[in-house]
Amino acid sequence: MAFAVLEETALARSYLNCSAKKVVIVDAPKGATSSSTEENFGFWIDDATKIVTLADGKKLNVRRFDDRWISAVSGDVSYELDRQNGNLTYAGSAMKDGIATTIIGAGQCTLATSPAR
Repeated sequence: MAFAVLEETALARSYLNCSAKKVVIVDAPKGATSSSTEENFGFWIDDATKIVTLADGKKLNVRRFDDRWISAVSGDVSYELDRQNGNLTYAGSAMKDGIATTIIGAGQCTLATSPAR
């Protein structure tokens, strides 16, 4: 598994490339809609400082960071990464002007040398 490498290279900064299926549900007074898309994104993981950063440079607020799990939040979205098998789940919700938007995603992350261009 790719995450065994992360354990061996502890104290290193690693990049994870993630592919996920994202579902967006919008519930408005006039009705609800949903859409599903494939999403590719990445994270920088710094084991020494326990900092998680999205590929665009935005730092996540880390709630849990250990050999097994990373739990982090960015805005209204919470991320859960199982470091043993690379499974990623994320979810979030927001309410604005009486419209509720819910995002749910799940996918797989693998160790990469750097972000894909």
